[in-house]
Amino acid sequence: MNALSNKRGSSYVSACVVVIVIASILAVVFFYATTKSTIETTRDNTRRVLDSYVMKHSIDIYNHIKQGSDFTEELNDFIYNSGILSELSLDCSDELIYCVDENGDMVYKMTKPSLSYQVDNTLKLTASYDLMMPVIICGITVSWFTVPLEVTSSLTLK
Repeated sequence: MNALSNKRGSSYVSACVVVIVIASILAVVFFYATTKSTIETTRDNTRRVLDSYVMKHSIDIYNHIKQGSDFTEELNDFIYNSGILSELSLDCSDELIYCVDENGDMVYKMTKPSLSYQVDNTLKLTASYDLMMPVIICGITVSWFTVPLEVTSSLTLK
């Protein structure tokens, strides 16, 4: 505590540096926690929408596979994307889906999911997309942090 009792002011530099280092560490930890939480929430919500899509269209999916027709044409990204937009209350522009907070600031944006499927006694629908989170320093968006995500939903064929 001797360094803080000096009245000349030269010893306050070390105290300021310590405060700045601690604040920086806390900011990084907070950014990591926020990013991790947003990624998990987005993944869970997308999985829920994909499961809902599979359940609503399971009879059509099963009939197409049973008849041996190509399911690619029936796998409509528009229905899935509109499900994401309506159920998760997101906005859309060109090729991006985005979320804004109550102040109008961008929380995250994501590419429109591309759906693919694989059949092997179970139907596996896979949605792939990129989630982009802003890196904000002093209220200014410095860059965007991109995380590629893949969500899978399965339907067992009987």
